[in-house]
Amino acid sequence: MSRRHYPLRVARDARGIRAQDLRTLVRTAWWARRWMAALEAMRLGPRFGRGRQYAVSGQVTELALDGPHVEATVVGSREDPYRLTLDFTAAAGAARDRIAGQISAEPMTLARLLTDDLPIEIEPMFRAEGVSLFPQAAPIGTSADGKPVYDVKMHCSCPDWARPCKHLVAILLLLGEEVARRPATLLSLRGVDIDDLVPADAALAADAVPSLDAGPVHRMPAPGSPLVRRLGPIPFWRGTARCVEALSRLYGRVQPVAAEAAEGKSVDLRD
Repeated sequence: MSRRHYPLRVARDARGIRAQDLRTLVRTAWWARRWMAALEAMRLGPRFGRGRQYAVSGQVTELALDGPHVEATVVGSREDPYRLTLDFTAAAGAARDRIAGQISAEPMTLARLLTDDLPIEIEPMFRAEGVSLFPQAAPIGTSADGKPVYDVKMHCSCPDWARPCKHLVAILLLLGEEVARRPATLLSLRGVDIDDLVPADAALAADAVPSLDAGPVHRMPAPGSPLVRRLGPIPFWRGTARCVEALSRLYGRVQPVAAEAAEGKSVDLRD
């Protein structure tokens, strides 16, 4: 029996969105670990490594989130980039209103969301309405023609029959970075926008804060301080250097200049 030899396909060069450090996703908050666990449950095999390489090397050139709908463009080995869409099963109608009402009724829960924390009590609220916060590997039902229905509908214009393909894996990994940084993204992907949970009077109060006198200028944290490191990976970063390291170096240069300006001294900003 003769063996077929397939030519090695190398992705075309692209300078798109670069993943920061995907390893941090399994070392950070519980919701980031759950997101990664959900991907691992899909049994992606070699597609996971290939998708990770696409995410790290900047092959994703466009990524837009509109509630449960995600659109992306990925540069592969072919001349034309691939078009991708992901549609997450979302709470709608009365189910959405019940979830939003429960969150809004708990000021501490809402406050934690606004500070990029995800109270574990929120997950059962979605589960009670038949919606999962995290992608599900197994089918959640069957269609009228007997085909399996999945929690996330995925489409890619590439010829690979597997779903998710490596291009979709890259998108799921980048979404994981965004979820790790801002867990409210999980709610948005499931149809509940955090902006709709904030009372109007609270929003007005927040808008008024920038107009207040901030008082004296304080010295910035020293480069490499824990405060800067707490930023973690910045989502959809396009630079070649890691964002937190770049910020640390920048803070080191800005700190003495800001201190001199605060004391009324003349500063030279040409450098």
